[in-house]
Amino acid sequence: MTFNEALRGKKKFMADSSNFTKTIYHCLIIPSLEEESVKYIADFKNSPSSFIDESCKLYSSNSDFKLRVIPTKDFNHSHEKVMVKISE
Repeated sequence: MTFNEALRGKKKFMADSSNFTKTIYHCLIIPSLEEESVKYIADFKNSPSSFIDESCKLYSSNSDFKLRVIPTKDFNHSHEKVMVKISE
């Protein structure tokens, strides 16, 4: 599918998903060719916050895309631990 078709599919998935589902899964637009999608997903897993939907275009040699829903549990997210002082 084209990038715009994939983007519409992702937007529909996000609109139809619960907040909980959105916290445990990433819906990614990925290149349709297996070798390119494997590279894209590996790079995305290492630094999800540095990717936007259009990033997939840099990995695709034929401008054909598909959607993939992937659990977030294996990703290297950078979560900061925040200490909060509660006033007495």
